[in-house]
Amino acid sequence: MSCVGFIGAGNMARAMGGGIAAGKPGTRILATDPDPAARDRFAQETGGSVATNLDEVVGAADVLVLAVKPQVLASVLDKLAGRVRAEQIVVSIAAGFTLKSLARKLGASCRLVRAMPNTPALVREGITVLVGGGAATADDIEAARDLFTSIGDAVVVDDESLLDAVTAVSGSGPGFVFAFAEAWLKAAESAGLAPALAERLVKQTLFGAATLWRASGDPPDKLRAMVTSPGGTTLAGLEALEARGFARAIGAAIDSAARRSKELSAG
Repeated sequence: MSCVGFIGAGNMARAMGGGIAAGKPGTRILATDPDPAARDRFAQETGGSVATNLDEVVGAADVLVLAVKPQVLASVLDKLAGRVRAEQIVVSIAAGFTLKSLARKLGASCRLVRAMPNTPALVREGITVLVGGGAATADDIEAARDLFTSIGDAVVVDDESLLDAVTAVSGSGPGFVFAFAEAWLKAAESAGLAPALAERLVKQTLFGAATLWRASGDPPDKLRAMVTSPGGTTLAGLEALEARGFARAIGAAIDSAARRSKELSAG
């Protein structure tokens, strides 16, 4: 593809633009945003071009990425109605907008792909799940997936209803991890550690454990067993977590987030 155009120049657009610039030289990157500061930052961080109006981006893009907040997307879709070219691929990363709702605005012939990335994409360690709809072909979906590999891993699913669970697990997941980290830091300080040392220990432990899991290929229960000695400190801590419903709380968080995603998608 020769040009990827972003409607919206916020965090995810900048992350994708920077990844595309680094990994796909020769691809033109173009973005528009009503905020001049956002346009300037996009240009500075990605080396891409910016436009002050939507028309320029729509006219130039082979792949059009809808990278605006969900509450703004409805008005953007109204502006795009009847203007998307037959050969363009339209990728939406907005939560709460189903393929059906996108096609209702852009037309059944629109080559649509819906994607759910997550915030680690900002450091090119994200995970994105994609599903195609409308008139999108297998090649269109693969072209969209290839874009998201510039900011981490990317996987295609056939069933759009899975995106509610995906939103809960990987979309909201970083928020759950950071909430765990916050509680862990407070507990470390309560145990007598200075804040700077607590942060250093917690941050590296989280990073190291995730890296070990990815590198080893072992399931988490095996890795947990490796560090859990009979009668030892880890077992004592794990028993305290379980006594307070740790696993049930995680399950409730995923269930609640998935349910909320369904509610948002239902309009």
